[in-house]
Amino acid sequence: MKISVPHIMVLGTLLLAGCGGKSDANVKDLSDATNAYLAKKGQLCLGISTKWPVDLQESDQRAGNVKASEMASLEKVGLVRSQNAEAEYTTLSGRTAKAKVLRYELTDEGKTFYREKEVVALGPNKEALGDICFGQQALDSVVKTEGPIAIGDKKQATLYFTYKIENLAEWAKNTDIQKAFPGIVPTINAAGKTTLNQNLTLTDQGWKAN
Repeated sequence: MKISVPHIMVLGTLLLAGCGGKSDANVKDLSDATNAYLAKKGQLCLGISTKWPVDLQESDQRAGNVKASEMASLEKVGLVRSQNAEAEYTTLSGRTAKAKVLRYELTDEGKTFYREKEVVALGPNKEALGDICFGQQALDSVVKTEGPIAIGDKKQATLYFTYKIENLAEWAKNTDIQKAFPGIVPTINAAGKTTLNQNLTLTDQGWKAN
């Protein structure tokens, strides 16, 4: 389930179901499993997964450059700070050279919203990339459930729900931020209105989100 930009669906009718055994596709068990999934995967972030600090070469600092606009807006709200610096890079001929850059680093405030992720890089190694997150997605209300249905030797069900945003950062409401990161606006506006769906599979420990 993608969480950075919600998919708009038609709202259904609220259905309530009583609690049953772990093998039943009741609202409580499906909701608990969905909430557990969102607690781990429901962070709402800006989508700028990158290494920090971020260096912008002179060609990247021109007006209209997307990365430059993003960094400038983050600096305005106090999440990053910039300074002139030199960065080393390898030329096509294999030589080491230096270039003047505008370097952006996270401030102490910015670090509180920073979330690191391990991303598989080329080859066997992994590298840590970080994003800045502005809220936490959580289940708001159940719209309906579907299933369970048997798929092979597994039982699956689907929960349709609206979401809410917990711990929404104040800076996410800033107009400069919303202009630089336009995906924030529909994400905030869709809370409590847009229906999402989560597929779940029955395991020996109960329902688990896929």
